[in-house]
Amino acid sequence: MAGNDVPSPATFLLTRNAALDLRRIYTRSRREWGDDVADRYIADLYAAMGIAAANPEKGRLRQYRSAPFLMVPARQHFVIYDLVPQGIAVLTVQHQVRDIESLIADLTPAFHAEVERLKRRT
Repeated sequence: MAGNDVPSPATFLLTRNAALDLRRIYTRSRREWGDDVADRYIADLYAAMGIAAANPEKGRLRQYRSAPFLMVPARQHFVIYDLVPQGIAVLTVQHQVRDIESLIADLTPAFHAEVERLKRRT
């Protein structure tokens, strides 16, 4: 590494679906528990996405539930993602009580299309 070169931080990209999930989570959290709790909860979800981007292999631990994608826990939710050249693409953020396997099976074609779109954005 040359003198002023610094490694770039791990990157995560949000799909449209993931951005909507986060908006819904924030809105519900704010309504039920107030601004401070909602702000902390969303910050924790974003922190989990950053950790997943820095260590994408962590998501393989639960891949039996999220195949062909990767998944990490984040508070009461799961962050489901795929690898892209820029880092990871967060596909969806779902509550842990959801039937993750069925959800992924239903949304896999849309997820693949979104990941391909993100890969072309390089």
